[in-house]
Amino acid sequence: MTEKSAMVTVRLSKRDLERVEALRRIEDVDRSTLIKKFIEDGLRRRVVDLYRKEKLTAGRAAEVLGISLREFLELLEREGVSVNWDSEGIREYVKAKYGD
Repeated sequence: MTEKSAMVTVRLSKRDLERVEALRRIEDVDRSTLIKKFIEDGLRRRVVDLYRKEKLTAGRAAEVLGISLREFLELLEREGVSVNWDSEGIREYVKAKYGD
């Protein structure tokens, strides 16, 4: 199933646009694809940072990113972020996955 798109307008300074265009040429992608990648990378980084600061639970972070809890835990591992194994959501996940 294809997700419906919405159009958003963003104003960039001339300098920022030049930087986007330079990277777009290097990666040989269209501007829209590159900006979508920036947003996805930025969202992921920001959510991981909020988890690190204990402002989001692992379950809520996974929900915001649209991924499973397992995928979020793997993301934390790749990013070198410690998992709060004492959180109720993590305990429930581990119990459901591996038993008592």
